Amino acid sequence: MHAIIPERVVYKMVGEEMVLLDFERGVYYGLNPVGARVWELLAEGKTAEEIISTLTDEFDALECDVKGDVAALMDDLVANGLVVRE
Repeated sequence: MHAIIPERVVYKMVGEEMVLLDFERGVYYGLNPVGARVWELLAEGKTAEEIISTLTDEFDALECDVKGDVAALMDDLVANGLVVRE
């Protein structure tokens, strides 16, 4: 799966948190450091599979755990209109 960040969503690292703002809808969203890393990889154009692989390596985690966490985050981002699935 591939997701894109709509142009109306701006984002910036603030400390260890990624702050997202959909300036058309006024939706504010904060991501913890792991969520921020997922967002960075999305912004680089990585697919969900590439994100899972990267996080599995970077955090020395089990792929099945990372896959579930990434899927839940992506579902939440889509539900809030912060990313669009292709």
